[in-house]
Amino acid sequence: MSKLYSIGELLIDFQSVGTGGLKDTKQFVKNAGGAPANVCVQAVKLGQKAVYLTKVGGDGFGDFLIEVLNGEGVDTSHILRSDKYDTSLAFVSYKEDGEREFVFYRKAAADLHFTAEEFKDVEFEKGDILEFGSVALKTAEAKGAHLALIEKAKKAGATVCFDPNLRFNLWDSASELKDSVNEFLPYADVVKVGADELEFLTGGSIEAMFAGGLKILLVTDGGKGAKLYLADGREFACNGYKVKAVDTTGAGDSFFGGFIAQLMEGKTSYQEMLEFACKCGAYTTTGYGAIPAMGNKEKIERAVK
Repeated sequence: MSKLYSIGELLIDFQSVGTGGLKDTKQFVKNAGGAPANVCVQAVKLGQKAVYLTKVGGDGFGDFLIEVLNGEGVDTSHILRSDKYDTSLAFVSYKEDGEREFVFYRKAAADLHFTAEEFKDVEFEKGDILEFGSVALKTAEAKGAHLALIEKAKKAGATVCFDPNLRFNLWDSASELKDSVNEFLPYADVVKVGADELEFLTGGSIEAMFAGGLKILLVTDGGKGAKLYLADGREFACNGYKVKAVDTTGAGDSFFGGFIAQLMEGKTSYQEMLEFACKCGAYTTTGYGAIPAMGNKEKIERAVK
């Protein structure tokens, strides 16, 4: 059975109780977070095997994160511990429409300081997936680890999936973020971007995204649904699903995890794959948090029509 390997940030989401800005929030609930980790969990909930590659601090927060992923069935044997660096933290508050305000604490984050050498024993097989985002690409060490794993995955015939997941407040400048994303886009077989991210990266050009070796482009647009583009020019669209959204945290990750899980199953109907991925994302918005709100196939199909 093929496996999904995700690499990147693993952090604590401190999510506000109630709505309003961070300035006025008095209570927070602790949840596990990090986009690639969310993707991993969604794939596991849909019956796939997943391995997470990262580093956390040697603290109680790191203990908690590993415990959560273990509980969800993710293989955590490649989660490293650090006594020098801290576990990443994020504080999130919510507006009335479910949109969020983020503040990150990760200037000394352990998940920015893993190396290629630390993951040298990771081996891929044909049919496996390697998935990553841009948040952990801030340091030369982490970039090197990503590049080494991508090269190994490509040689083995694994599929490389990239979600840029743009977080501008984590970078020194927008141009630095764009340069880092553009450095890694040519390695990807599958890319997921939001419509606003596509505008930032290429001015909205679909053709520019396929300038490298990209095979599948997924473009999400919140409640408006998503589109899927293939290198051969075919296009597919899903208008989304109406649900009572209370928290959009992890919706895009759930969408991507749902799509990747179907790739791993060997599904070939892109229209059906896109529609189910949209259902995954929509379902996750109906609960608070990312991982706690994700569902298995039965729950998603029953709740999202």
